[in-house]
Amino acid sequence: MKVAVHPVSEVGRRVIRILQAEPSITKVAAWGVEQAGSRVPVVDDLDGFDVVVTDEYEPDELAVACLNASASLVTGNSWGNEPASDFTAAGLSLVVGANLETGLAASLALQEAALMDEPLEVRLAWTTPGRPHRRGEPIPFPGPVGSLWAREVDPLGWIGHDIPAKAFQAPVEGQWAGAMAQVSGALDEGVQRTIVGTADHAAYLAAIALAAPVVPVGQALYPPGRQWASAAPSAYLDRALAAGLDVASFHETAPA
Repeated sequence: MKVAVHPVSEVGRRVIRILQAEPSITKVAAWGVEQAGSRVPVVDDLDGFDVVVTDEYEPDELAVACLNASASLVTGNSWGNEPASDFTAAGLSLVVGANLETGLAASLALQEAALMDEPLEVRLAWTTPGRPHRRGEPIPFPGPVGSLWAREVDPLGWIGHDIPAKAFQAPVEGQWAGAMAQVSGALDEGVQRTIVGTADHAAYLAAIALAAPVVPVGQALYPPGRQWASAAPSAYLDRALAAGLDVASFHETAPA
């Protein structure tokens, strides 16, 4: 598998290092930059590459280049003007939202929900840079982030899942970031509540979230067309864990 990275920030440069350690990737190159490190070749076109990944916010030009080169594309955002039908017609995947909220938090929630007989409710939460709230919804992120107040937002990307969901965003200052999912569901022995979360250096965590879908895309585990990163939660989390994601969990069960 050959992968090209279009890095525009520290996150993109970290993605290169993560993908260089992937056993199934035979070549990692940079596109759209003059240099990307002594061991990273820079290419002018994307011919021959299977998957391209970028941390650019609105990669319209890159999307066109991927279509011309028959390469799938992974992005950290959903930018609202994605050429979804073009990727579908070409049989290529366009994976959007490979980030804390629609990547890590959503995939953690779906992974836990799949273990329950009847998932009842999901609560998603993630951090964003900013001054912490003094009131709101308490969110138990793992250390070093710790508990924060959050405010409810739309559960972006939570579509096609027959589980009620609420989403919360918690501003945090400093270098740390986190993502969390709380899942309530029915089991034979009662109602279980599971909390799973992760916290780490913000750029490190963002790079893991962005790099995680790349190998699954190359393995055709995402269907053609526009897909949220959480569309293949098990494969996504497998690669995130292999890249160094550390997850904390808590379980409690109330008798039926």
